Amino acid sequence: MDETLIEKYIKEYGYFIATPVGTSMYPMLRNRRDTVYLIRYNGEGLKKYDLPVYKRENGQQVMHRCLGKDENGYIMCGDNQWILEHGVKEEQIIAVAQGFYRDEKYIPNSNKLYILYYKLWSSNLFVRRQLLRVIHKFNPRSKIMEGFKNI
Repeated sequence: MDETLIEKYIKEYGYFIATPVGTSMYPMLRNRRDTVYLIRYNGEGLKKYDLPVYKRENGQQVMHRCLGKDENGYIMCGDNQWILEHGVKEEQIIAVAQGFYRDEKYIPNSNKLYILYYKLWSSNLFVRRQLLRVIHKFNPRSKIMEGFKNI
């Protein structure tokens, strides 16, 4: 499988600033609006709540939160999702987020409010599903995906 731009750039420079496209990490990352500071994955294993970029077998690059690990690999889930993805292997991981820019403000992984967000948001997928229903009722998917049609 061919290397992507992110893979090439990270291999050469060790980092990459990406603007995520899509809604799987909403409400943390807004489609085409926020940016993420990624560093090369060192192969030492992901920790719970890490935010890696990995390459699926079909070549699609995805950024979802790590919620754990089992005998088949890492367990991932986007913040705007409640169905777990199992079996992500070490060799699929390209990079890991060190922080993100919300508008012009940089929020590192060590930010106490961000830590509170991801621990609460990831603690119960049933509650998350109900909260997302409320969020989407007031902020419809069409509004969240604003600008997505123009790619």
